[in-house]
Amino acid sequence: MFRDLKNKLDGPFYTIFTPFDDQYEVDYDVLERYLSRMYEQGARKFYAMAYNSRYSQLSHTEIMELNAFCAKTVKGFKDDTIVIVGDPIHCSTKESIEFAIHAKECGADLISLIMREKYFTDEQVLSHYNQIGIESNFPLLVHEMPFLSGSDGTQMHWPQSLISSLPKVSHIVALKEDAKDFEVARQAFELEPNIKVILAGGGKARFREFYKMGARCWLNGISIFDASIAELFWEAMNNDDEDTQNFIIEELEKPFFGGVVKKYGWHRTNKALLEAAGLMSRRDRMPLPHLSDKEFVDVCTVYSEIQNTWQSFLEKKA
Repeated sequence: MFRDLKNKLDGPFYTIFTPFDDQYEVDYDVLERYLSRMYEQGARKFYAMAYNSRYSQLSHTEIMELNAFCAKTVKGFKDDTIVIVGDPIHCSTKESIEFAIHAKECGADLISLIMREKYFTDEQVLSHYNQIGIESNFPLLVHEMPFLSGSDGTQMHWPQSLISSLPKVSHIVALKEDAKDFEVARQAFELEPNIKVILAGGGKARFREFYKMGARCWLNGISIFDASIAELFWEAMNNDDEDTQNFIIEELEKPFFGGVVKKYGWHRTNKALLEAAGLMSRRDRMPLPHLSDKEFVDVCTVYSEIQNTWQSFLEKKA
């Protein structure tokens, strides 16, 4: 089911970040410019999602408006593109069905579904996804990340029994693997090629590690300010060009993730990096605080160093 769509999912995926203006309203002009820039740099697979896209800061109506805008904008580009949109972080199965139908009507390719209700049984989770698939008749991407246990409230990874049962839901096309745990990821890749696995977290170094296990798509980190970095990395992976792979991982990725991301956390730092690159404000709606001016200086310093390194590499390559 959905074989042609699955075949299009290889390679890098790019987060659709949600910019806010000085009144804390979604800044669609800035968003359109960002999507266009990424497309011009080679991005073809765009993904609006629970946390990177700030769904927790948006009302359900705003999420639908954002999803519709992203689908229309990305599908308006000339080349063949993929656009994934999501459902709210906390909502009922009925509401997820409404979002799936809305995504279908807007022209998106898949809907990313994150289930944040406490986990009780595998059947509970499978029934949730199966009902959405049947009611919407739309391809689904499952966002897999740790649950809270329904029995004692502790954080828990998805049971192997649940991961291995996902193919029972025929509308599931892909899975975003977001556990950041080696064993869980290894189990997830056993679903390939029946279910495509998009690796999230750990950057390109982690993706390269799982490439040997069948990983063929990942969610980008350092490439959020310049899609050509990820496109070159994907080319280098396919051509066994370890020198280029190592350059991107060691000289571009590690200074960012090992420095400011480690210090301030991914979700605050990603918007700060985009502001340093002149692409959008780091502004977020509370309760997510954006980096202070003093903290932002650290991000600007790292961005300048990475950008200079990247430009020097391109000049030598030319």
